[in-house]
Amino acid sequence: MIQYYKELLFFIKSRIPNKDYAQDIVQESYMKAIALQNSQEILNKRALLYKIAKNLMIDKARKNFNLQEVLYEENAYIAKTVEPEEVLLEQDRQKTLMRALQTLPQKRKEAFVLHVLEGYSRDEVSQMMGISIEAVEKHLSRASIELKEKIKRKEGGF
Repeated sequence: MIQYYKELLFFIKSRIPNKDYAQDIVQESYMKAIALQNSQEILNKRALLYKIAKNLMIDKARKNFNLQEVLYEENAYIAKTVEPEEVLLEQDRQKTLMRALQTLPQKRKEAFVLHVLEGYSRDEVSQMMGISIEAVEKHLSRASIELKEKIKRKEGGF
């Protein structure tokens, strides 16, 4: 299970800004996973670690959540009407992006997904992919250019 340590730490650090809390959650995740491993067979250790870590993050958030006063702001609760056409256009844009993303070379797509969609920093992507930060930046730049061109062609109809 140790091979997932850095990956799990990056995952938690992307969601919890405090480095010490993130390391505590990783350590506690491993402790719980090892305890479970001793009592039963675990088929997917990586998935178990992530599930435990997510639950621990939720638990810590609940403990730290201190609600002292509830403010009622009417505007926050008024339903914003969204036209069906707008919903369809947004869905179409997302489908177009996903189709265009699938056509990118593997490393370029991986760097783009990790940084833009998953929220990892360029440094974290560099470490996860085992390439230099400059290579990550090159992949991100080229992916952005290619995706913009493909989406523009699709929307332009040519």
